[in-house]
Amino acid sequence: GDGDVTDYLCWFAGCVDRAVARAQQRIDAVLGKAHFWQQHAGVVLTARQTKALNRLLDADPDEFQDGITNRMYASLTRCSRATAQRELADLVGKRMLRRLPGAGRSASYALHRARP
Repeated sequence: GDGDVTDYLCWFAGCVDRAVARAQQRIDAVLGKAHFWQQHAGVVLTARQTKALNRLLDADPDEFQDGITNRMYASLTRCSRATAQRELADLVGKRMLRRLPGAGRSASYALHRARP
């Protein structure tokens, strides 16, 4: 060619920019998870509750945009729906989850995040 590397440099700079943005997202997610667990360090949880909270913390932003339901919790943790309901209520009481608008079978819960 004519020796002009402008197009290549623009492409390469775009790749670097996207890589830095993805790295920043991952760092933000890890720091957010660490802050959440530091904030709740003294809270006693069951293994199922810890598993569910870690799943919510590790999820893509769109994955649980409508929250986690009793049925989803029971499926994820392999427990009965009655146990799931008790454990979800316990997490709400411990201010680790918050209940989203809706009642009955449509009740769902999201992480209760305080600002760092």
